[in-house]
Amino acid sequence: MAEIRIAVVGAGVAGMSCAAELARTDARVTVFERSRGLGGRLATRRERGATFDHGAQFVTARSRPFSKFMEDAARAGIAAPWRPRLSEDTRIWDAPIEDWYVGVPGMSALVRPLGRYVQLLSGTSVHELYSREGGWELVTDAGRHKQLFDAIAIAIPAPQALTLLAPYSRTFRHLTDVVFAPCWSAMLAFTDPLPVPAEAMRWTSGPLAWAASHASRPGRTSSPHSWVLHASAEWSRAHLELDARDAAQSLYEAFAAALDFTLPVPQVQLAHRWRYAQVERALGLPCLVDQESGAGTCGDWCIAPRVEAAFESGRALAHSLLSVVGLQAPPTRR
Repeated sequence: MAEIRIAVVGAGVAGMSCAAELARTDARVTVFERSRGLGGRLATRRERGATFDHGAQFVTARSRPFSKFMEDAARAGIAAPWRPRLSEDTRIWDAPIEDWYVGVPGMSALVRPLGRYVQLLSGTSVHELYSREGGWELVTDAGRHKQLFDAIAIAIPAPQALTLLAPYSRTFRHLTDVVFAPCWSAMLAFTDPLPVPAEAMRWTSGPLAWAASHASRPGRTSSPHSWVLHASAEWSRAHLELDARDAAQSLYEAFAAALDFTLPVPQVQLAHRWRYAQVERALGLPCLVDQESGAGTCGDWCIAPRVEAAFESGRALAHSLLSVVGLQAPPTRR
């Protein structure tokens, strides 16, 4: 039997979960990722000695497969519970009803075990797909990839997946049903700790939605003292095309106003725009697959705005594609 080759585009949680499940069979799996690292929104940025988890802030585990995955990660020392001191202001905070976990030493550590048995081509953008009689051909930064793939998994935000897949099947027109909210994330580092009693704060109105102290997370250094701020969806939409420096300054000022005191001048002040940050309307399916062409797509946006949903969606797509190429899905881990 000829070797089965499957391509995965995107090395976030959904893509790596899909790739890891595919790799548990005899398939040869290649992951294409435009960034240099893994994790997608499980992101950590380092700047002038300061570190910021500026994407997804924590993960929760509800399903059996993801709970098992997180238990294994905790035993391996790459995940740990995060229990920050919360704001006592009940107007801006609802206490969490489930445990929060973070990656150690950064959020992207959670996905690294998923890449153990796959070929990862980082720093490689996929610009076009071509459906050939022998399979799928990918066009990347370096031109046409030399290998054909029997099936392809697209694990990127729905609007970007639609651009790649729309020409090949009407199945993928449903991607237009998915709605995202953007998020501006500000990263501030101060020489000394801020005189605030809380290490995590949430707001339901105004320009800010979230603020968290990086030093409160397990496995992080406390110097310099870093904070991550997330703008609200409304503010982010209204200022989507703002220059990053202006966004950082505006959110710094909003943070000072929310705390009601004058903040010191930060030694690091940055901002990052997540254009597809939060799923507001999900697809309502575990994944989306066109059986005839052997192509499918997955992401948290299929199910719900949670890291766990991305993990489950990736697994679902892997099982669907294995059926398409005639391989048996691996047994469920217990």
